[in-house]
Amino acid sequence: MYQSLLKNCLNYEFYNDNRATLRPSLFEDGVKELYQTIVSMHDKFSTDITSTEMFSYWRSQNPSSTGAWTDEIEALANSISAAPNLNTEIAGDVIENLWRQSIGLDIANLGIKMSEGDTTAMDALNVLLSKVSGGFVDTFDFDECIVTADVHEMLATVSNNNRFRFNIPTLAQHVYGIARGEFGVIAAYSNVGKTALAVSLCASPDGFCHQGAKVVYIANEEFGKRTKFRALMAYNNLSKEEVIFDPEAAEEKFNSISGNLLFIESHGWELSKLDEFLALKAPDICIVDMADKIALTQQFNSGHERLRDLYYRLRELAKKHNCAVIGVSQCSGDAEGKTILTMSMLEGSKVGKQSECDLLIGVGAAIDKNNLNDSTRYINVMKNKISGWHGVVICNLNGKTSRYGV
Repeated sequence: MYQSLLKNCLNYEFYNDNRATLRPSLFEDGVKELYQTIVSMHDKFSTDITSTEMFSYWRSQNPSSTGAWTDEIEALANSISAAPNLNTEIAGDVIENLWRQSIGLDIANLGIKMSEGDTTAMDALNVLLSKVSGGFVDTFDFDECIVTADVHEMLATVSNNNRFRFNIPTLAQHVYGIARGEFGVIAAYSNVGKTALAVSLCASPDGFCHQGAKVVYIANEEFGKRTKFRALMAYNNLSKEEVIFDPEAAEEKFNSISGNLLFIESHGWELSKLDEFLALKAPDICIVDMADKIALTQQFNSGHERLRDLYYRLRELAKKHNCAVIGVSQCSGDAEGKTILTMSMLEGSKVGKQSECDLLIGVGAAIDKNNLNDSTRYINVMKNKISGWHGVVICNLNGKTSRYGV
């Protein structure tokens, strides 16, 4: 059935007529990925497409996909091509019924969370219900989505002058920084220095906060107080012992940027709570550490499916709230002791998380049994839609001060 529905969606008129009730969660994992490809193609080309064109476009957007996953997607594309055609009225009715079931399941899950005392579930339910009117998603004026920017406005969107600069010179030489509306990911194996990199980009000299950016740091991995203390050390270039020697002096200096750096204890937060918070605070940059731990109300068939959807939504939040979002993510055991990282090393996802970000930076470190205090770090730019450059830059991490430098 899903293949037949997706075959109907290849028709632009059918897709446009039913887009209010179409959503990725209606489809299973592989079919969902091709559905998202269809959405991208219709939004870009506004014309009918074939299953062959759909698969070719998917390949072009997922060049690093593993052979097994590519074969599975190609088999699905072939099954869609061979699927029987459904009457358009019947197909539209089936989609509407699936949509109602999906919305009902989301509401039921939120109801269970509310009964268990989850205080964020009511907010998520209100957001969901606000988007539903008479069984359909609220419609809006598509004319408001037409881009009317002149050449100067367009140049401003691609100018480095509107980017928040990375304060590691060897990195900024190739990837100047990140802009509002963009989604970046910092990934590394355990205890290599991913949180230290996020903190250093914010608080070390010439970091985001020194540039006047208003940053919110969503801490759901370690306690926010601990992460904030890392920022204080990075700003002052002091170790814990040195801060203890004169804490008031360290705090007084740190206060010069602390107004631009807000740390949030966010353990257990759902995405709807983050959405609400960003609307309230309107930051320039949002760091989510760890991104994978943000909860979703929907049910998924696999962890890969959940992460793909989560990272898609984080990217949408960057655009919705006109801020840069940087998610901190874990690498799998494949990255342990490696200086050169690949996109497939991200934990829990071979292609899903990777496909949604504009910039993917991995932090590598060698394991030297003769020098366990090796401070050398290898910044791998694995995906870069900003400048197009891919490669490795070498820098140093002072673990005692949580500061990166060349």
